[in-house]
Amino acid sequence: MHLQHEGRIKTAIQELVKSGELPGAVYGVATAKDIIAIGAVGSRQLKPSILPMTDNTLFDLASLTKVVATTAITMRMLERGAFRFDDLVSHYLPHEFEDIRLSHLLTHTSGLPAWLDLTSVPDSSSRVTHIAKASRLFAPGTRVLYSDLNYILLGYVMEKIGERPLDVLFIEEVADPLGMHQTRYGPRNDGPIAATEWDAGTGTFLSGVVHDENARSAGGISGHAGLFGTVQDLLLFGQNILRPATGWLAAATVTAWKLPRTAGIPGELRAWGFQKPYPLSSAGDLMSDQAVGHTGFTGTSLWIDPTYNVVMVLLTNRVHLGRSLNAPIRLRPIYHNLVLSGLEQ
Repeated sequence: MHLQHEGRIKTAIQELVKSGELPGAVYGVATAKDIIAIGAVGSRQLKPSILPMTDNTLFDLASLTKVVATTAITMRMLERGAFRFDDLVSHYLPHEFEDIRLSHLLTHTSGLPAWLDLTSVPDSSSRVTHIAKASRLFAPGTRVLYSDLNYILLGYVMEKIGERPLDVLFIEEVADPLGMHQTRYGPRNDGPIAATEWDAGTGTFLSGVVHDENARSAGGISGHAGLFGTVQDLLLFGQNILRPATGWLAAATVTAWKLPRTAGIPGELRAWGFQKPYPLSSAGDLMSDQAVGHTGFTGTSLWIDPTYNVVMVLLTNRVHLGRSLNAPIRLRPIYHNLVLSGLEQ
């Protein structure tokens, strides 16, 4: 397969770089078997010095951690019969979570708030207590509200079931089996790194240290954020979703993973962990209803469309010049439209 519109993709990114709306980006497109396009545009860092973007640049993956690490670990554990998704969270964590189930965490239907400041409670036990005391915004299963808290809790559940820290579980259950050798939790200083935001506390731009404050205060390892990785590794992850016969997960597991789970419930359409295409989502206008994907606050994006046999990755250092840059958010659906309309046998 060939990508006819790669030149247009580069031009779209270059225009944003030239206008100062984006420091730089790395893009990648793959089929189940082959990488068909990969490229780097602009800079991975503008301040204090300019450093060029390269296609092996490590990015703070932000909320892509939710699917690439935490949900992937969860699917592996599910296959071993360690639990079922109808299990109550309180069965694994020693607090009263009313009737919140693992499935509610996976689909962001728990009723928990979108966010809480947990920086003053860095240890896991205190965090679970703090989250358990949070007011419920709705009854579990009645609405979709995207929340980091769901995946902070799910990460702790996996650590209890797996009897190992989350960063170790990720290496054992995901990175090593798939050959994702450049992706792991930080801190990182072992390659070119896309710098994120200015940190007043350290008086420097964050580089190789997780941007998310709640994850950073927990030592950089959390169920909702903390991974650093490359475009090549994310393409490899997506390829293993397209071709489950590799043995990493059973075909039945991967099929179930991609199904919509929140149809008919107010809020965005979601699968287990993944987003599904819906109006105004980053998927764009041409994605099929079989597609799944996710984005990250730092400017990262991964979408997989089995109908068209394609994985699409777009990594930008969106927050390097502050959190107000929204051009990368608009770029995502345009990028996906260009990829899908430019696929050629």
